[in-house]
Amino acid sequence: MVAPLTIIETDDAQSFCERGTECIASVIRSSITERNRCLLGLSGGKTPAPIYEALGKEKDIDWSKVWIFLVDDRYIRSDSPHSNQFLLRSTLLRNAPIPDSQLLFPQTNLEYEACVTEYDQVIGAALSKQAPDLIVLGMGNDGHIASLFPPVPDEAHRPKNVIATQTEKFDIPKRISVTLPVLTKAKQALFLLQGKEKKRVWEDMMGSEEDEKRWPGKGVLERVATTVLMAG
Repeated sequence: MVAPLTIIETDDAQSFCERGTECIASVIRSSITERNRCLLGLSGGKTPAPIYEALGKEKDIDWSKVWIFLVDDRYIRSDSPHSNQFLLRSTLLRNAPIPDSQLLFPQTNLEYEACVTEYDQVIGAALSKQAPDLIVLGMGNDGHIASLFPPVPDEAHRPKNVIATQTEKFDIPKRISVTLPVLTKAKQALFLLQGKEKKRVWEDMMGSEEDEKRWPGKGVLERVATTVLMAG
């Protein structure tokens, strides 16, 4: 049985940002109302940046009850402009007063293997308290989500929280990524797809008979109630 899927198409960047902000804020508010806390898994990249910026300015959210983790990051200094941690601190966290103890980020100052191991434990501890209320995902032109690059390694399907992955398609090859079992624990997923190329990749995935080893997004769609927000 496939999980519920909602597709929202917007006309321009402004409406894309407004609807994305609304989707995330709504989940945060309802989660705090129902459970007195909210756990978000966030992706990096240029597409969600304006949404995170706007989200941080939402005044009626009790940010002291929000925890966030990164679904992936580059193995690079956390203050590098290429770091997803840097992205969140430059957008969402400029205005959203989430306590530092509730920011679950990879410690990229550690050696690579130690960084992955430590983050695996951090995510495991967070998931022992609750499932993610929402994960926010993008999709690369090759179909990757988080830093799970096709063909997705077998260990990304096993009951492990975080793995090391590598890609030769981008300037920073070493990555830290949560696994599909973590992503599919989420109560809801939001895909943010902007531009004609991303829409084409989405359509290619939906029309393909290949499984989640080629299209990791399919693993999320099969198990998690998903909203897809598109622009362009």
